[in-house]
Amino acid sequence: MLKSIKTSRVAAEVTTIEVRHLSKVKAFLESIARNSLSSKMTYSSALNHFQNFLRQDQYQKKYQGCNCETILQPLLQNKINIYEVCDDFVSFLLATKPDLTPKSLRLYLTTLRSYFAYYDIDVITSKFKRRVKTPKFYRQDEEPLDVSDIRKILLNCNNRRLKAYLLLLASGGMRAVEALSIRLCDIDFSVNPTKIHIRKEFAKTRTGRDIYISDEATYYLKQWIDWKYRDKGKHRSSKNRYHNDLTFSIYSVKGAPSPNILYVKLLSEFQKLLTIVGMDERKEEGIYKRRKIALHSLRRFVKTVVSDQTNQDYSEWFLGHSKSPYYTKKEPDRREIYATKCMKYLTFLDYTTLEATGKNIEANLSEKEKEIQILRQRDSVNTDAIANLSDQVMKLMIEVQELKRK
Repeated sequence: MLKSIKTSRVAAEVTTIEVRHLSKVKAFLESIARNSLSSKMTYSSALNHFQNFLRQDQYQKKYQGCNCETILQPLLQNKINIYEVCDDFVSFLLATKPDLTPKSLRLYLTTLRSYFAYYDIDVITSKFKRRVKTPKFYRQDEEPLDVSDIRKILLNCNNRRLKAYLLLLASGGMRAVEALSIRLCDIDFSVNPTKIHIRKEFAKTRTGRDIYISDEATYYLKQWIDWKYRDKGKHRSSKNRYHNDLTFSIYSVKGAPSPNILYVKLLSEFQKLLTIVGMDERKEEGIYKRRKIALHSLRRFVKTVVSDQTNQDYSEWFLGHSKSPYYTKKEPDRREIYATKCMKYLTFLDYTTLEATGKNIEANLSEKEKEIQILRQRDSVNTDAIANLSDQVMKLMIEVQELKRK
């Protein structure tokens, strides 16, 4: 059993090396990498599966022993039906990977179509829909987080770096890698609330933006930075501070890892924390059984809070989504909206702020109760007035009937 597992792993490694070094596949992946390295990795994985599909004995005979590169010419000359290739590829994936989600399967097909289109092999969408059938994708809502859940996670976190990072995500709504790409020069502590610049190179939409974090997150972020550059004593050299240093990296500018490597390390620490807290449940579908609560769950929480307290346009701008071109506000106005309407609901450990927020809520509730009592009194007065009017109408009707009889 172990021997077969090792053999399959070796075969997979050989396939990966071969596919990436095929000249046409390499050219295609390099074009994809110009915009996104993660897309290149995903597309490379899909082409590896396609190469494994073409290596199967039953498909070797059908497709003339082609591989990822040599199949392009027969497809271009219509010697091989492209829709049969795609449909057989779907059947192969469903047979060999039963846990593959419909979303991943569609992503692999999208990669295949993009690869063919790169070499002038067009796929007609209407024909593709009729000839290539994929399992239906059933959407499922993500696991929601509330303030008590986030507070529970933060109170059990003893890691300075992870705690500051989680508070940044839970109050700024950044994507995981966006927060890890922040440099010291991107943080502006001189304004209140603290302003952070997200670089366009690491934003998903490739558009830079300025967002804000809570006073609580600012406190723990300063604490982490001070500890990172602390004086370590006589026998240990202190770390030099450069304005281009990544905030959450413990290395200097030259030896600093990329934000993607930092993401792997902090994700591992976050998953251990979820296990300690008892919130590490996994989803039912998928090969890897992803966790119900992830770092992206904090971004969803921020989106919900900001939308509830302000409006959809402001929340879309704050999270870096594509917004309406007509929605524009000056920077001081945007900052004031966050400070007055959002920040108190994105605070989890500052009990002074939480108590003040609770008192404001109680005051609002008491005002609402007074308004309800006034409305009830008015309703009772109106009910009595209506009853008196109905009595008078009845008397008038009786008098009219008597006059008719006379």
